[in-house]
Amino acid sequence: MNKVVTDLLSRKSFIFSVVVIAFFVILALAAPILTSYNNPYSISQQFVAAPYAVPSWATLFPQYRSLPPNVHLTLTGSGGNEVNSTYIRVVVPPGGTENVSFPIKWNWSHPYNVIISFNLLAPDTTGFNVNLYLNNLNIMTLSPIPITPTVQVKPGTVNHVMFNSESINPSNSPYVNSLPFQDQPLASYEFPSAALPKPGLYYLVVSFQNTGNSKETFLISNPQFSSLGFAYGRLGTDDNGGSVFSEFIYGARFDLYLSLVASALIIGIGLIIGLLAGYIGGFTDLTLNALTDFFLLIPGLPLLIVLISIFDATGVIVNVNKALIILLIISFLSWPGTAKIIRGQTLSLRNRTFVEASRALGEGKFRILFRHIVPNLMGILFAQLAYDVPGVILAESGLDFLGLGIINFPTWGNMLGFATNNISFVNGFAWWWVLPPGIGIILLSTAFYYFGTAMLDVLSPYKLRGE
Repeated sequence: MNKVVTDLLSRKSFIFSVVVIAFFVILALAAPILTSYNNPYSISQQFVAAPYAVPSWATLFPQYRSLPPNVHLTLTGSGGNEVNSTYIRVVVPPGGTENVSFPIKWNWSHPYNVIISFNLLAPDTTGFNVNLYLNNLNIMTLSPIPITPTVQVKPGTVNHVMFNSESINPSNSPYVNSLPFQDQPLASYEFPSAALPKPGLYYLVVSFQNTGNSKETFLISNPQFSSLGFAYGRLGTDDNGGSVFSEFIYGARFDLYLSLVASALIIGIGLIIGLLAGYIGGFTDLTLNALTDFFLLIPGLPLLIVLISIFDATGVIVNVNKALIILLIISFLSWPGTAKIIRGQTLSLRNRTFVEASRALGEGKFRILFRHIVPNLMGILFAQLAYDVPGVILAESGLDFLGLGIINFPTWGNMLGFATNNISFVNGFAWWWVLPPGIGIILLSTAFYYFGTAMLDVLSPYKLRGE
């Protein structure tokens, strides 16, 4: 055993493979700790930042330096009388207007959206209006009388007011209502660049107008300002604002689990058929070898695509887990190569001296198989397991890339597929979305190949016996 370990550790390719495999395994196992988003494809976990947001560290480069992160601020104002750390009292004389200004120090280019929220205790009368201005744009008017483009508030009660630039339209925003008709449909998209176009000091002004004949008092909480930025997290976001880092690590988790289970099934089927064909021989060998040759002639990926398409069309996958169907089909179509290799090695081993001696001592077939043949196949089995893992990952990723596999949960294949389909909608190449799954597939496949090659060489029965 020490000789085997020493031989393995002397190979740089083996050390590389172990480090890479261990990295992805740890990443997959630690996924729930590393991110709180366990399925960024679900609607509730989208828009954690702006769509196509670059990784936060990318702002070190000049072309991304001005991109804003997600911003959350509690604004403090000047004007009115501070009741406590949360509320401001504003007293407005009859026919008068009082303004409260809330400065916003902005250090970036325009954000993806603008959300402003606060609580307003309005007087118990209908003779008032409250106007919101951001960068001198009249973004919202609050009134107890529902007249377009105002937003109605209830007198005498606390109203929770929210302005969201993504939902503005001519009926709820004077800013949109004042635009030319042809520009109004794009107002929600254009508003952030009009309100916060570049770094600078901007003001949110809340203007209280008393149209009645008596003094009125308003209470307003400090507004909460938030916006989604174009720089986010370790790997940015996809076209729906989902975390690419979360997609990547949960994709690694899924692909590793599926490939290891499928590879174990492939090894199991191939081992049984190869052992029986190679050791028993005769008609059994002829039949099993013919069956293996038949499956080897079938083009794997095209048949996989056809079968998945049939299951989709017939609705079978509605009632059965799609990942399970893919796992079973890949395993069912991938065992012949392993069976051929096991059969050939078994044919060689069954005529060797130690097997003949065991047979002469009266040992049964199954005892000989599992005590003498299988231990001498361990190097091949480890190698085949390692060789099958990247094959399964590539097959499953190919299906997902084509949109025939898993689409409601992150995998490296569907990440590549979605990124490719949506690349024409962004201004440039979304490298932070495309490269991680591509590099992951290449690294993991290469690592398992080197791992399998080292195991096959070191655990060769001839080397173990010093031949």
